[in-house]
Amino acid sequence: MQEEKLRKGPWLDEEDERLAFVVSILGEHHWDALAKASGLRRSGKSCRLRWMNYLRPNLKHGQITEDEENLIIKLQKQLGNKWSKIAKQLPGRTDNEIKNYWRSHLRKKALIYEQGSI
Repeated sequence: MQEEKLRKGPWLDEEDERLAFVVSILGEHHWDALAKASGLRRSGKSCRLRWMNYLRPNLKHGQITEDEENLIIKLQKQLGNKWSKIAKQLPGRTDNEIKNYWRSHLRKKALIYEQGSI
């Protein structure tokens, strides 16, 4: 028996809607079983990451504020690259979002700030 090939690549709006519906019924656990039950042809890991990083209702979408930036810089200096611990201090933001923002925007800004150039 040949195993069904899993879909990869960008998520479609219909897939997001189906995943949200299935999570509302089955809850946020047993992602492999949830992926199979949804009929999405996605892996459990893919479904979990999509839900946690993009679809959860309590997520903040949009620009990171200046206050959030300052808090990220402060916490990164205290905790290092412990993104999940930092994310717990910023409700609605994911560890992945904070890590990516740090690496693409804040790392250089923090170095300049630390050197006293600002």
